[in-house]
Amino acid sequence: MPSGPDEVRRAVLHAAAVLFAEEGVGEVALRDIAERAQVNLGLINRYIGTRDDLIRAVFADLTEQLVAEIHETPTGPRGFEPDTVMGRWTRVLAHLVIVDPDAAIEIGARPVREMTSVIEDVYGQDADAARLRSAQFMASAIGWRLFETYLIRAAELDDVPLGALREELVRSHRRLAATPLPSPPDPPTRS
Repeated sequence: MPSGPDEVRRAVLHAAAVLFAEEGVGEVALRDIAERAQVNLGLINRYIGTRDDLIRAVFADLTEQLVAEIHETPTGPRGFEPDTVMGRWTRVLAHLVIVDPDAAIEIGARPVREMTSVIEDVYGQDADAARLRSAQFMASAIGWRLFETYLIRAAELDDVPLGALREELVRSHRRLAATPLPSPPDPPTRS
């Protein structure tokens, strides 16, 4: 069992992130988090605060983890599953965008900004192109993680191995990051 404020806080943040990703932020009770973290329920309020404070703290912690991953492997793939940093971050982000959009932006903007820097540094894009491509890149990455099952079934991609689909998404993100602004012209339309 964790002891001391730092250990308790770390255990609670980890347990909450796992449960939020597995069950959905709105479906998890503080009691469930305390049980998973093996801490007394009252310690959550004492060391973190209210349920809303906890959600923001979990998102801030996941944001820091995601930024660290971006620094370690700037152009590397990010996890898709709910048990990865990107998977957990995306699920908590989706909740915050709906219930507390200001907190989602205030806390969660760093990964987008970090990707902007990566696109400038690695792909040589100017600031305007890097900001736009970073936003597009993150929209695709977040959307795929939230709607993967829907997208696969709607596009009738069930016969394509999931790993191949995810690898192609990563490759398309790299191509997007390398696309200058303005984009190359559209191909001619067929008559």
